[in-house]
Amino acid sequence: MPGFALSTAATLTCAHQGQVSLTPGQQQVLAGGAPVVTTADLNVVAPSCTLSSAQPPSPCVKVDFTPAASTRVFVQGRPVVLEPTGPGAGLCLSAAQAPQGPPMVSAVQQRVVAT
Repeated sequence: MPGFALSTAATLTCAHQGQVSLTPGQQQVLAGGAPVVTTADLNVVAPSCTLSSAQPPSPCVKVDFTPAASTRVFVQGRPVVLEPTGPGAGLCLSAAQAPQGPPMVSAVQQRVVAT
């Protein structure tokens, strides 16, 4: 399924409004001037996830972008992450690896499309 190549310039939050930080493992392949994100990159949710106040606390801590992996576009042998605008195709996870829902993508570059 085609989608926009996710770059570090994208704005993402978990479903509970925790800000997602995208840290690329490469700086050579850019989309809109920012490094593209691969499934192997570090994706951390800030401590602002509101599930941290739940009992027991179970805040989102990272995003697994494996479900959003391109089947045709790779950077350094790793699939590029593809995202639609709106609910993302990844999956936010707690520290115990419990699924917490998809990330919300509110801004993504719209020039580079891949499948």
